Amino acid sequence: MSPLARSLLALAALLAAADAMSNPFCDHDMIGETSDRPITFRKTVTGGEMFSVDNRCAFPGSELAGESFDVCNVYSKPKVRIAIGMLEIQTPFPVIVECPKDVPGCSSLDVQVTQYCRGAKNSLPPGYSY
Repeated sequence: MSPLARSLLALAALLAAADAMSNPFCDHDMIGETSDRPITFRKTVTGGEMFSVDNRCAFPGSELAGESFDVCNVYSKPKVRIAIGMLEIQTPFPVIVECPKDVPGCSSLDVQVTQYCRGAKNSLPPGYSY
C-alpha cells in the first residue's frame, strides 16, 4: 500500500472515531418515576431561561409519572435543573438550563425530553405507539 493510501486510510479511521465519540459536554436530570411507556421528543431552548413542556401523557386513562431532560453543548457543559422549589408542584415541571447566553451554543440548545406515562396501556394519544 502506498504512503498516500495509508495516510488516507488513517485519516478515514480518525474521522470515523471522532464521529463515534459522544459529546463530553452533556447533562441529565430527572424527576418522578420511569415507566414502560416513554414518550421522547425534542425542544429548542435558550440557556438561562425557564421553560416547561406540554404534558404528552395527558390523554384518557394515562398520567405523567416522571420526566427526564438531556442537553448537550459542543462548547461547554450546560446544567439542567428542575425547578421543584416552588410552592406548588406543577406537572410538567418547570426546567431551566444553566448556560450563559454569551457562551457559543447556549443561545439555542437542543433538549431531549422523555415523559414517562402510567395508566391503562390501551390508552394512547393520537399518533403514538408503544
